[in-house]
Amino acid sequence: MAVAGAIAAVCGFVAGPMPLVIIGVVLATAGSWNFWRPSITGLVVDGVTMIMTGALIALAWLWIPDARESSAGKWILAGGLQVAWGIRRLALYATARHAYNDPDAIARLGSIVRDLSRGRAKDDPGIAEFRTGRFRARNRLGLYAEGAIGLLEHQALRLEKRTDIWIEPQGTTSLGRSIKVRVQMSDLQLAGVMQVAHFERFERWKLGQSQPRSIAA
Repeated sequence: MAVAGAIAAVCGFVAGPMPLVIIGVVLATAGSWNFWRPSITGLVVDGVTMIMTGALIALAWLWIPDARESSAGKWILAGGLQVAWGIRRLALYATARHAYNDPDAIARLGSIVRDLSRGRAKDDPGIAEFRTGRFRARNRLGLYAEGAIGLLEHQALRLEKRTDIWIEPQGTTSLGRSIKVRVQMSDLQLAGVMQVAHFERFERWKLGQSQPRSIAA
């Protein structure tokens, strides 16, 4: 953001449009702030910056010489999308500001995630896998005494209580060794394919019929 802002500001000085200079300065300032002082409040800086620059973009056609009236809609659309993105960043801050900042816990979670991603699902009774999407992206569940850790496609991470996650079979595949499943994690629902052995492994954990390892171990 800082680099893009600096480039925009320079282009504005050279070409002359003052709104472009203002947009560049605002972006460069916000980018520098987030680079040197990374924190959750950076979401507010991002959001306010996007809203301010989006408003300027939406009105930029008023300051551009010989701008066609028909181009006003394009400027307004581009600015409106940026304003919407800024509002989304502010909405994320409303959730993120309640996050508990514990460096030791974060480091421990990172270690658990690395071990889970490297584990051998074929041999580890604490790992259950299922695949989703056209390209059968791999999703992995770590089954622990305290709950489940989900490593989902696109590097998404989910932490779920045992009572908030369940898997329902939806029928077998043509080969018979896998079943179609619906995976529910709190507010997230996924459809995929799961090996029968992994489904049974998950069911034993869900019903408390296995002895899963503890996250604290």
